[in-house]
Amino acid sequence: MSDAVATDGLSAIPSVVRWLATTLFVVAVPLFLIIGSVLDVAADRDFYATEFAKYGVGRVTGLDDPQLMAVADSFIAYLRDPAARLDTVEVTLNGTRRQLFNEKELHHMADVKVIFNLVRQVRLVAGAVLLILPLVGLWLVGGAILPRLGMVLAAGGILTVVVLGLAGLLSLVDFSSAFVMFHELAFSNDLWMLDPRTDYLIMLYPEGFWLDATLRIAMLSAVEAAILGAVGLGLAYFGVRR
Repeated sequence: MSDAVATDGLSAIPSVVRWLATTLFVVAVPLFLIIGSVLDVAADRDFYATEFAKYGVGRVTGLDDPQLMAVADSFIAYLRDPAARLDTVEVTLNGTRRQLFNEKELHHMADVKVIFNLVRQVRLVAGAVLLILPLVGLWLVGGAILPRLGMVLAAGGILTVVVLGLAGLLSLVDFSSAFVMFHELAFSNDLWMLDPRTDYLIMLYPEGFWLDATLRIAMLSAVEAAILGAVGLGLAYFGVRR
């Protein structure tokens, strides 16, 4: 297929179809990158260890380091494996073996698992969009799609940075309010309202842990978005010059 024919083919695609495909692609970029970073941080055992030490979680909970890391491993497995459970997590406190989490905490974590499964599905859909649309474009118009693909990649990277910037600014200005707002939007019940004196979920993961996790997710996603944006601009440049 010659460049002239390919370009004509691209112009022949209805503008509404091109607009819809472009919008889907650009929106899919931040969804894919940010959710990926969320899943990576949620499964990062070293991050848990660092945060436990930073916030003195061992002192607060009475759990030693091996037990804390066993709990972290249980959380990682729980969020990854549909069959994993948290009601089997037991620890030794003051010489007594006991179940760590109460019923309220277990029900809340069941809600959390539902959300994690949902965002995984969203990321799969976003990944499919990012893979299928360029392949369809290449099949329809060949190399003429490259400059447009490069520009939408760059636009997706920019949108990701903008979203992260707004979220980061909100977190740094008033993270407590943002944290509460997220829970009110994400959950249809008040099971997330835990007591730091009696509920181990909040002892293990204080507000500072979530702020640090948010900033880490933002940092990882921003780096990936910058790389993707640079790749997109390069693709657009060389696509025009070919």
